[in-house]
Amino acid sequence: MRNKLYSALSSFHFFFKKKYAYRLRVLAYHTVPDEIVFEKQLIYLKSQYNIINIETLKSHFRDNQPLPKNPLLITFDDGDVTVLSKGLPVLKKHNLSSCLFIITGLINTSKDVWIKRIEAKEMKEGKTYLQAREVVKSFKQLSNVERLGRMEEYPEVSKPQLTAEDLKELSQNGMFIANHTHTHPMLDKCSPEEISEELTEAKKVFENLQFSGFDVFAYPNGNADEQTTKILKKFRMELVFLFDHKINKKNMDPLNISRIRVDSDIEMTEFKAKVSGAHPFFFHLRK
Repeated sequence: MRNKLYSALSSFHFFFKKKYAYRLRVLAYHTVPDEIVFEKQLIYLKSQYNIINIETLKSHFRDNQPLPKNPLLITFDDGDVTVLSKGLPVLKKHNLSSCLFIITGLINTSKDVWIKRIEAKEMKEGKTYLQAREVVKSFKQLSNVERLGRMEEYPEVSKPQLTAEDLKELSQNGMFIANHTHTHPMLDKCSPEEISEELTEAKKVFENLQFSGFDVFAYPNGNADEQTTKILKKFRMELVFLFDHKINKKNMDPLNISRIRVDSDIEMTEFKAKVSGAHPFFFHLRK
């Protein structure tokens, strides 16, 4: 059923590609479990879109520089090690730029993000992955204080994370290192003080590692709200990215840049449907 749906949607991809030819597409990946499929995606993107980097987007907003036709930006959230081990070699091979939003509190550690701690414990106790994800979903609705209190029930999960040296290697090979908070909380469930603390701690890491991308930010889980936007402005954020599964409007707001959710191991019919805008269009129409 899923394959039939995306096959049907992908038949519209030429129409939507043309319809949105002058609107920015930003792809939001997380991991790269399959470099072979990922490379097929990149080959397709190179043939159909003009892949830009963060500096080009900054120039667009700062200096009113026009973007090319069919502009597309590749981004990754969280900083999974597969982005380095499997993603970077393919990106280098095809000479493509991208952007990585890092959780600064995980750099140089062997700890996994809190979401994975919940999944691990719930699945160990007999839940399916989908059931464990429902528990994660419920935690995302809690206030940050309550979530942190509940997390004491979930032991740390050991997982290799990117190191400072890894980030330097990524940066030297066309991947812009950007900001995804210090611990990945749901910012719309945080107090102003908690939001400021997250950003302050993240800024310290960026300064210590000598990366300039603190002011390029992606909301964890895409949870944006007015309170957080005001605080982001105080911290002088230049570009802020959502996780809303949309193509951008013609007149973009640099503090509300839409992204399309994709995975690096999906079938090409699904990938084409999502990137073109066909799936995002019908997805939001249905809602």
